Amino acid sequence: MTPQSITLKWRQSAAVVVTRRQLIIFLMGFSSGLPLLLGFSTLSFWLREVGVGLAAIGGLLTVAPPYSLKFLWAPLVDHIRLGALTRRLGLRRSWLLVIQLALAAAIVAVGQVGPSGGLLLLAATAVLMAFLSATQDIVIDAYRIEILDEHEHGAGAAMTQAGYRTALLVSGAGALALSDVLPWSAVYAVMASLMLVGIAATLLAHEPEDRRPPPPKSAKGFVSVAVFAPLKDLATRPGFVVIIAFVVLYKYGDAVAGAMANPFYVDLGFSGTEVAGGTKACGVAMTMAGVFAGGLLVARY
Repeated sequence: MTPQSITLKWRQSAAVVVTRRQLIIFLMGFSSGLPLLLGFSTLSFWLREVGVGLAAIGGLLTVAPPYSLKFLWAPLVDHIRLGALTRRLGLRRSWLLVIQLALAAAIVAVGQVGPSGGLLLLAATAVLMAFLSATQDIVIDAYRIEILDEHEHGAGAAMTQAGYRTALLVSGAGALALSDVLPWSAVYAVMASLMLVGIAATLLAHEPEDRRPPPPKSAKGFVSVAVFAPLKDLATRPGFVVIIAFVVLYKYGDAVAGAMANPFYVDLGFSGTEVAGGTKACGVAMTMAGVFAGGLLVARY
């Protein structure tokens, strides 16, 4: 193979990344990543800053299960139509718009409740935010798979992760730095306003072709097709129990341990800006480099 042909193939691989659809995927990835740290490390920093005990913070971080268990209600999201909104926007975009608006409201609610509103109410609000965020992930993943051709999936995964990691930088480092100059309720309101990025992506996106048959009209038939049939199919797969255990547990310890690092930094006396610069920016930059390198390699090979 000549150097010219190798260069041409790499240019063709890069061209897969630079398309309108991939830009939409990037923006949706941003919307997907934005809420995550607001219920984990950013929230734990806030709680420790106002003197909440480590045991209570650790207990509050059990809001993670919606992300691990979203496969349980994913079939419902795949089948339930949202009336006139679905007829106008399509199944995927109608779900995304409703969830993103609700998610923005939930982020504001977490900021308004805060530790002063009581840890039980704060936990309930954070769980709601995590549930909506996990449901948004379901729809975004489905949209990406349906809208992209097979040879674009590697680039699509890279663009999703690029948007996701950019959002983690904003809701992690950005939120911590803002907390040095704004009250936490305002910080969460600013983060909620950034859900407009995802809403804009939803409105600008093209709806994938819907090849699903109409859902059964009877309630019994609908529940059978939308709930029991997918779970039954999953349960017949080899190693089903091991797969589910892996999905639920494989990063749970990582997530909790990572979120508990911020209270440690607070105890050491670091400001939000110092923590943002020292622990967030460098890691995200290196991850982004790996994301794009991986996406190009998948497209190339």
